[in-house]
Amino acid sequence: MAYNDNEVSSASGHDEPWIQWFCGLKGHEMFCEVERTYIEDGFNLYGLRACVSNFSDCLDLILDRIGPDDSDDSQLTQNACTLYGLIHARYITTAHGLDSMYNKYAQKEFGTCPLIQCSGQPVLPVGLKDEMGQDSVKIFCPKCQCVYHPPPVRSRHHSFSGSMLGGSGGVDGASFGTTFPHLFLMTFSNLVPDPLPLDSAYIPRVFGFRVHASARQRGGGSSEGITPSQNTQNPTDRRTILAQDRIEEMDDGDERQSDGPQGPHEEKEEGDDGEARAALAAATTAQTEDLSKKDVKKRVRRNSKIDCEATAEKNKRKPRETPSCTKAEEESTENGNGNGSNQSKRQKRTGN
Repeated sequence: MAYNDNEVSSASGHDEPWIQWFCGLKGHEMFCEVERTYIEDGFNLYGLRACVSNFSDCLDLILDRIGPDDSDDSQLTQNACTLYGLIHARYITTAHGLDSMYNKYAQKEFGTCPLIQCSGQPVLPVGLKDEMGQDSVKIFCPKCQCVYHPPPVRSRHHSFSGSMLGGSGGVDGASFGTTFPHLFLMTFSNLVPDPLPLDSAYIPRVFGFRVHASARQRGGGSSEGITPSQNTQNPTDRRTILAQDRIEEMDDGDERQSDGPQGPHEEKEEGDDGEARAALAAATTAQTEDLSKKDVKKRVRRNSKIDCEATAEKNKRKPRETPSCTKAEEESTENGNGNGSNQSKRQKRTGN
């Protein structure tokens, strides 16, 4: 973090404790005051020595072991502010830190959600990165579950160097971390709001009519923005779409006029509605007939192919053997014929 000369000079001219001075600066409304006992515990500061230079001097400045007048080094003040931000990110995930942030949340000191459908839902600070100098602090709305940029007054205090954020200003998001808002809502589950209803989404309208999805395509519905697949669309399908759009417009008009008095133009609107529905029915019927013709052709081709295959398979087969029952019948028939011939011979002999 980098401060301007006026902010650094104000650090050397205050009589209050350094932590109170830091949290009282303009744009630091989201910070809470970290307890002195928490900072004095070396276990809570494990791993932070490598994050800032002059760690011991910065820690003494935060704990008021040395006065601001004892050190006029502006870089030391900047490093102390960075160290306090890292300590703050750890502190607000403890029980005492969550209680401190709870009071700020109840008083809406973090701000409210800019989405109109959330109706002024209080928000929580969140960082998108846990490393210093990567990104500025954001606000998280527990109702719409979205992340937004905070108002400028809450984040314009610090100005990062060009190597960090390209010269853009903002309180470092690492001072709050990526965990805090979600742990806060898990701890205080009674503060979790109901999600937005499904019908709360904004519906764009032009002269009272809902904007069709095709109007939002690239090119604004002109011929240049239409894709080749749309150009080759079946005319029956286009008629169906136009008829459906007309019916939707009629339904919107009926909803707006349902509560109002009915006038003489009601019969005309009913006629238009009937024409639109008749057009939709005709387009649907034509589309169905086209599909049925195609299906019939496909079935005829498929059946003819199956018949050809069956005929070819039948020609390849060998003739079947005569069943045993048929042989028996032939033998009995032959026997019968033989007996008849013998009887006729006997009759001739007797006549002779």
